[in-house]
Amino acid sequence: MEKVLIIDDSIFNVKMLKDLLEKEYQIIYATNSSEGFEVAKAQQPSLILLDIEMPGLNGFQIMEKLQEANETQQIPVVFLTGVDDTISEEKAFFCGAVDYIRKPYFGNVVRARVRTHVNMYRYRRMLETQMYIDVITGLYTRVHCIEYMDKLWQTCIQEKTPFSLGVVDIDYFKRVNDTYGHQEGDRVLGAVAETMKKTMPRGNNYIARMGGEEFFILLSGEKSTKAAEIMATVCNAVGQKSIVNDNESHDINVTISIGGGTVIPSNRDSLNSFIVLADKMLYKAKNNGRNQVVWM
Repeated sequence: MEKVLIIDDSIFNVKMLKDLLEKEYQIIYATNSSEGFEVAKAQQPSLILLDIEMPGLNGFQIMEKLQEANETQQIPVVFLTGVDDTISEEKAFFCGAVDYIRKPYFGNVVRARVRTHVNMYRYRRMLETQMYIDVITGLYTRVHCIEYMDKLWQTCIQEKTPFSLGVVDIDYFKRVNDTYGHQEGDRVLGAVAETMKKTMPRGNNYIARMGGEEFFILLSGEKSTKAAEIMATVCNAVGQKSIVNDNESHDINVTISIGGGTVIPSNRDSLNSFIVLADKMLYKAKNNGRNQVVWM
């Protein structure tokens, strides 16, 4: 059940809205603006119903805080007001509200507007999930990885900590598709992804499918020798994995090659140049016979 947060200093108004909406949504509320902001950050509702006229910080001021905070800036906000003037309505939309409901409340209108905005938010989350999570492997997508990798690189620069990138490729994957078909190829991709994910250390296990049979593994805070050990463990785990083949009497065995390295980046360094170097290490692993790690 989706959460709807009501921020209103009037208990009477909170109860009225709760009675209108609680059959369809989990209703949470706060009766002062500061508490409402903290509840929004902690509970991550699908919609916020925000009263404009409140003591202390008013609705416009709270809206500004919601827009600035990473945890809440994507949550849709509907303003509530007893004032019937176009200036307030214009200001509400200008500062980022998705809708504007006047008091006194008309039940069907409130329910319809809340339903519309909750459904739109749910649909947007679904699209974002499809954009960021690979359907076949359950790993992060290329789009997510590019965004995350840049942020991680900048964090490592600021904190002067090691950044590691492993570029992974399944060896002779075309043979798998040609021999067993693309459906079995997808199952192999999923099994390899699962094995890599399980082998990685907890809390430092970011893996993305970059396309086809190529993956990126990102680590932060690990020295080069430790990062290379982790990559070797992942490589060995995949090589020892037998993948059950639904269409044949024997299992499918695949191996992976990994190239990459570790660097403590500075503002003088280029992430794109480092990716190119990691890719060159992958080619060395391939040329050296595959099923191995080449680390710099």
